[in-house]
Amino acid sequence: MTLVFRQSWLFGPRRETIRIHGDRIEHAKPGIVARTRTVSVRFEHIAEIVLDRRMLWSSLSVDTTGGGGFTIHGLRRQQGDIAKRELERGIAELHAAESLAEALERLGRLKAEGLLTEQEFVAAKGAVFRRAA
Repeated sequence: MTLVFRQSWLFGPRRETIRIHGDRIEHAKPGIVARTRTVSVRFEHIAEIVLDRRMLWSSLSVDTTGGGGFTIHGLRRQQGDIAKRELERGIAELHAAESLAEALERLGRLKAEGLLTEQEFVAAKGAVFRRAA
């Protein structure tokens, strides 16, 4: 199941979109000359989710363990709440399925394969220990 949330048209003619899949979130930001930049973040790489709720609109920020991420402004409050809840649910399901030892083994494999830098590895390992506490 894929959930799609679009930025309000009040925030400009080129509206940003987020798609929440079963294992990742994608943020599509249209460019000036029809070039769209899409950022895809797997749930295991999400370090923090921040929802800034205002009177009518919300902003959703997703930060990654490697220091990247994105922010989408102009979501309706209800959409922002649903998006945050679904992301947290997906992350919880991912981490509930693996033990602390399995998570550390997975991170070690990713580092050994060159998919994580030393800094990303340390940040992800810290996140695993924080969630286990």
